[in-house]
Amino acid sequence: METWDVIVVGAGVCGLTIARNLQERGRAVLLLDKGSRPGGRLASRPLGGRLLNPSVDTVHSHDAEVTREITRRTGARFVPDTEGYAKWMFDEPAGDIAKRWAGGTTLRRTFVTHLAVQDSGLIHVVPHNSGEPFGGRAVVLTAPVPQNLQMLRGSGIAVAPGLLEAAYDRRAVLLCIVDGADVVNDVVGWSAPDGVIETIRVRHRDDARQVWLEVIASPLWSEATWDADATFSQAELLAELIRLLPGVRVLDSALKRWRYANAVVPADSGSDSTFFRSADQPGIFVAGDGFGRLHGHPSGISRAVRSGLDVARALA
Repeated sequence: METWDVIVVGAGVCGLTIARNLQERGRAVLLLDKGSRPGGRLASRPLGGRLLNPSVDTVHSHDAEVTREITRRTGARFVPDTEGYAKWMFDEPAGDIAKRWAGGTTLRRTFVTHLAVQDSGLIHVVPHNSGEPFGGRAVVLTAPVPQNLQMLRGSGIAVAPGLLEAAYDRRAVLLCIVDGADVVNDVVGWSAPDGVIETIRVRHRDDARQVWLEVIASPLWSEATWDADATFSQAELLAELIRLLPGVRVLDSALKRWRYANAVVPADSGSDSTFFRSADQPGIFVAGDGFGRLHGHPSGISRAVRSGLDVARALA
């Protein structure tokens, strides 16, 4: 079994921040992620033979250490914004930024099912369908807080009450490729906040009349269907899209949820902490954009980096 100083579950910007900083301090770090590409919300998504870069394209922060860290890893150029914030607008695909951020890390693609703490204190991170666990002296979970809670419960690890307070603005989004560019031209920015679909964004067009769309469901519909079977939710969004755009033919589609869910109430981990450390199992941490103060960190990426820097400091 492979043994590491630190295993980070999730290769979003929090996980990447932890891994890069600890590696520079000489620690052996393994990143595990169920996705095929690093970056979390920044990661490119394949659809219809093309890589899409949906969701985030701007970062705001008032935290100078966060902006320095992002600039150091990505070459970002922040500019002053209102109320003391610094603003970075992407001038290249988010997936390319994420790939550069992940440079030099050891990343394995796998879905983690649970953790198992050994009598020796070593933590086994058990992956789906491989059988052989990874061993870590410390483990950091960086998915959205509700997903991390599920992981902790499934591992028999006590959940702190403060973690239950985290809340997210739930949003379902359909990524799809359609045939019928002339029909789509008229609906960019279309919005109906009380219906099924709130906004339709064009992400790419090609010369063969094919269009890649980001179809954002309304907050009310997203909340009402969050726990429903994803297949039925995807079918309902597709049906509504076809009703709104008669004449288009959907060639491929994928439903995304947590990629677009932003924290609106942070987990209360005590003293405005930007991460949680298990009292029963001190080698287990929970981190990410669901921690810290929302004031001053309106961007989930900014909060995730702040959390990652603080966890790396605690583990150094």
